[in-house]
Amino acid sequence: MNFFHLVPHIHYGPGVATKAGDALRDLGVRHALLVTDQGVLDAGVIDPVLKSVKDAGIAYTVFSDLRTNPSEQHVAQAADTYRALGCDGIIGVGGGSSLDVAKSAAVIVADGGTIVSYEDGAREVAGTPPPLVQVPTTAGTGSEVVAGAIITDSARQFKMHVVAVPAQVALCDPKLTLTLPAGPTAASGIDALAHAIGAYTSVESQPLADAMALHAISLISRSLPEAVESGDLRSRDQMMTGALTAGISMKGGGAADHAFAHAVNALFDVHHGVGVALFLADAMEHNLPHMPDRYAAVARALNVPSRSDDALSLGRAGIEAVRELIAGLPIPTLTGIGVTEKDVPALVEKVQADGFHLGLNPVPVTAEDTRRILHTALARSS
Repeated sequence: MNFFHLVPHIHYGPGVATKAGDALRDLGVRHALLVTDQGVLDAGVIDPVLKSVKDAGIAYTVFSDLRTNPSEQHVAQAADTYRALGCDGIIGVGGGSSLDVAKSAAVIVADGGTIVSYEDGAREVAGTPPPLVQVPTTAGTGSEVVAGAIITDSARQFKMHVVAVPAQVALCDPKLTLTLPAGPTAASGIDALAHAIGAYTSVESQPLADAMALHAISLISRSLPEAVESGDLRSRDQMMTGALTAGISMKGGGAADHAFAHAVNALFDVHHGVGVALFLADAMEHNLPHMPDRYAAVARALNVPSRSDDALSLGRAGIEAVRELIAGLPIPTLTGIGVTEKDVPALVEKVQADGFHLGLNPVPVTAEDTRRILHTALARSS
């Protein structure tokens, strides 16, 4: 039985970040914990959000002790701050890390314990979570519209999937992405593209979301180079819409490409989107023979000209288009982030441990498949 669940009230378009105060007030919040990262705070990106919250007469406390790949310790610190200061609502403002910590902290506030115990839904959220508003400052993760979160278990050096809680309100304002540098813009955009491709080809694909996924693929692939090069509001707006649409269309978020990305992220602490970009085309290539018609449709959404009726050939051309798109963006190579052949065994172990994302992949990815993909990616990178 197919099931599609979308909770947040979504406001999107230039200027909607100024609705943050109204959203919190409508949810009955009087003192909000604002979860963000120091870079976003220092850059002044969230100033419109802070002004809106202040103008609404709502007190707020900023929690910005985060890193690119946040751990269970950051979640615990955010929840402790919430309780210690008597907060009654949470607003996450930033990239996927900030949004994931915000929703994970809401879980701990509601039910206690450590976020590690909520991995893959092992522990249900039985209590009532605090009101939650999410405001992305990148066009990438789609975290604002899904309940799941990715948090690093520091003991295992493993990026785990947490079944957290969804926001009540998502405010998606492309103006907040205008000052995002080219590198993070590119990495976030490829993450969004991977979500859309995954939504269309994973085991959780479904007719209700197919059209959104294909639209997101088309919009992101057309808009991302311009957003990276010029960063104007038009391209930023299209990227925000594309990333939001990709987020809505996905349920799990990525498939084999995300398992590889999380392995690299955990061991080399790079931006999540960088890890995705390094393996997206390779994962598509692994899956192509098993579902050529689906990948042919992806190629058409990428605007790849159809030279024949052969779905396999068209799908392969789509994969090459993804490779070319990524190659033209300011994203480091696998060797550029420090990965060598000696790291392959540890990476294979991490990839194979990611049962959630490998489980979303339409075909199995064995340990031997993983080694082959890693060796091929390293050879291409050198």
